[in-house]
Amino acid sequence: MPLKARAGGEENQAVAMETAKGVQLGNGKRRALGDVNTNFAGGVPVPGAGKDKAIKQQHAAIPPAAVALPGGVRVTRSQTRAQQGGSSLSALLQARSEATSAGSRRQARTSAAQQQRPGSPLPDIDASDRGNPLAACDYVNDVYGFYRRVEPQFRVPADYMSQQADINEKMRAILIDWLVEVHLKFKLMPETLFLAVALIDRYLSVAQVVRKNLQLVGVTAMLIAAKYEEIWAPEVRDFVYISDKAYDRGQILAMERAMLAALDYKLTMPTSYQYLARLLKAAGVHYEKPLALFVAYCAELCLVDYACLRFTATEQAAAIMYVAMRAFGKADPFPPALARHAHKRADEVLHVAKEVVRVLQRAPGSSLQAVCKKYATTKFCEASAVPPPLAILDE
Repeated sequence: MPLKARAGGEENQAVAMETAKGVQLGNGKRRALGDVNTNFAGGVPVPGAGKDKAIKQQHAAIPPAAVALPGGVRVTRSQTRAQQGGSSLSALLQARSEATSAGSRRQARTSAAQQQRPGSPLPDIDASDRGNPLAACDYVNDVYGFYRRVEPQFRVPADYMSQQADINEKMRAILIDWLVEVHLKFKLMPETLFLAVALIDRYLSVAQVVRKNLQLVGVTAMLIAAKYEEIWAPEVRDFVYISDKAYDRGQILAMERAMLAALDYKLTMPTSYQYLARLLKAAGVHYEKPLALFVAYCAELCLVDYACLRFTATEQAAAIMYVAMRAFGKADPFPPALARHAHKRADEVLHVAKEVVRVLQRAPGSSLQAVCKKYATTKFCEASAVPPPLAILDE
């Protein structure tokens, strides 16, 4: 047998004999696993094992407050003492089990406390839609809070048209009246129309536009809004056709690039329609189709009227709700839940409500009839035939 192998065998035999001696204690009991492990690591003697044991005994009087275990469980001071005192494997497992149970109880108490925290200070109007993922009940108040915060950033000057050299507010009204017809023909979402008009106003407030390109701005804004809001947006060739080929594909795409650059590609913005969708629910009338369509009728008339740019989208939405509730004879035209979600009182929007009533008064005799004709059909519950609440003008 080679010398190295024989020496290794004798050394292993000696280690085994020493182990056999060390395993047996006074009463024939086995030595604690912790003590055995201080002398062996994988069957190989550990140099300096006695020194490590002395160090452990020296620091045993100052155990740590807690020891982290896998899964974020922490062992208490007393459990650490038990482990350092040479406790058995079963005792160690028991200590870990107790620590895990304590952690579970703490987590349960934390979850219960979180569930008991007070929710939003706004009245809860989404209780019936908790099971509807499309209602986004967990986020809806945060979304509208974001809209209110960023609304001032997207507001255009009420007199921006005075800076335009070749167009005026009457031309703007004609353009938007025509876009209402285009929107209806393409069967687009209401949000698309309101976003398109907002993009037009934002662009005209920062860029000079000649008269012959005003319609190009309108169709391009509708194209951008449709891409943003619709699942199936109309194609560029559809807008070429609808504009009677006044502009070709290249002109529309060039205007799209120019508008997006001027608007800094910021398209997520609040409109009065988005606020109205929330306020209808706050007032508890979102399932009343005739009233909801009358609200939409008022909002689209305000899109055409340049003078309504004096008011914010929040003010317009609250005022339109007040006018609609009065028009349909509701006992409380501005209930508390509506006021809280509108962040307005009835007296704060009364001057805006008067302007909405005036717009309703002028609509039947106006030369721009796209909105009136649209809402005169049975599909829209003949909302344009609802008489406006003229009593508001005397308040």
